[in-house]
This record gives sequence, structure tokens and C-alpha cells, in this order.
Amino acid sequence: MAQEPHNSLDDSWRRGELEIEPVAWVDRAFTFNLPVGAFPAVLERARGTPARASELVLGAPEELLSARWSHKWSVKEHLGHLVDLHALEEQRLREFLAGAVMLSAADPMNRLTETAEHNQVVVGALLSSLRARRTELVRKLAVLTAEDVRRSALHPRLRKSMRIVDWAYFIAEHDDHHLAWARRTLVEFCLRPRARGAQ
Repeated sequence: MAQEPHNSLDDSWRRGELEIEPVAWVDRAFTFNLPVGAFPAVLERARGTPARASELVLGAPEELLSARWSHKWSVKEHLGHLVDLHALEEQRLREFLAGAVMLSAADPMNRLTETAEHNQVVVGALLSSLRARRTELVRKLAVLTAEDVRRSALHPRLRKSMRIVDWAYFIAEHDDHHLAWARRTLVEFCLRPRARGAQ
């Protein structure tokens, strides 16, 4: 008999959530047309990522959070990946404000996350790192002027110009992408123990 999802998971899986495979991040398409006035709401969303991550893992055992499903990242690796990207986010913010034509590229192989051994770290430490780094980034974004938020540069992979307001939205979307995958991993393990044991 399948065990019940832990206490931070709702019953959304009953409505077919597991039947919808999340689109790969690199396959996402973006249209950057937000008004500058959307920046406070986008910033609030990015600010809330650590709290939502904490709620997601509440009550889940370390073993579950460290486990990979079908060779995909574990919950801890998804959270650790958001921590790992802090240096790139800081670099890109400096580039925007310095008037760079193109932003620094992300590593398409995610080697930092693949080699960081996040599964060996207690989840509380990962959450603390995520909160500290995101708080630092949001603090720098929160003091920007409307003129700053309009500054633009070319995103190297998308080959599209984005403003800081668009970039903040891009970060928030990326956060949600990984939180959605983390939730899916928890649901997979909670609902399909027989399939897990058969691997």
C-alpha cells in the first residue's frame, strides 16, 4: 500500500499532476514585456522562494530528500542548485549595472551542482544558505531605481535582450521550475514505493 505524502504535500497529485511532465528549462520560451511597475511583485516572488522551499520539505526525512528518482536530481540537489546559482546572479547584476552588452553564460552541464554533493548536507543547512544568498540578492535589487530596472543586456542562451525586471522574473520562474521538480520527486517517492523498490 502506498504511503501517504508527507505533511507539506497536498492532494494535487489526485488531479493528475504526475501525468504532466514539466517542460525542460532549456525548452522554455520567454516574452519579456513586463511593465517596470511589475518589479515589486516579481521581487516579492523571488524573495519568497526560501520560505516556500522550507514549507515544501517540512517533515520530510533526510533520506527521502537525498534520494534520486529515475536518475533525476534529488530534492536537496534542486535546492542546492538554487544556492549554486547565486554567484552567477551576482555577476549578472554587476553586468547589468555596468552596461554590459551580454550577460555571463550559465554552465549548461550544471557541473557545480553535479559535483557539490548536496545530498551529504542536512537540508536545514541548504535552506539557510538559500535564504542568506537570496536575501543578499534581493537587498541589492530592492534599492534599484526605475531607471536601473530598465537597464538591458543580451541573455546568451536565449539570444534575447532582457531588462533587470525581466531578469528578476526569469529568476523567479527558474526558482519555481526547481521547486516544482522537488515537489514532484517527493510525490513520486511517496506514491510509488513499489516502483522504487523494483529499480
